[in-house]
Amino acid sequence: MAAVTMYIIIDKKSSDIIFTDSFYGGPSCALIDPNNKYAIVAGKHLTLWDCYEVNAKLTKFETEEFCWIERLRLINEDTIQILLDPWFQYSAIWELIVSNRSLFKISDFMKYKNLPYTDNIVW
Repeated sequence: MAAVTMYIIIDKKSSDIIFTDSFYGGPSCALIDPNNKYAIVAGKHLTLWDCYEVNAKLTKFETEEFCWIERLRLINEDTIQILLDPWFQYSAIWELIVSNRSLFKISDFMKYKNLPYTDNIVW
């Protein structure tokens, strides 16, 4: 049985807790914007903390087809690509526009569907 893991992000300068979240089995990946405008933590779901507006906002993304996030990659300062578990029935590559919290699927990802597990995923 997998445990639920708490995840905390703390502002190093002030020691303030920016956000806390819990993940089934623990998070699998995370990304902090180089300019500290946002942070993303992902695993069973994806949590976005951003401070584009005056007040920081926390947004959680999870649906039946958008869960089990495997990897994240920065495309530009406002765009993140998200790879869902390559062996998951809804495996796909999604894109998140951070500034407006727009999440959409850009393609299915079935390249590894019937292959043995590997850490070397090319996407």
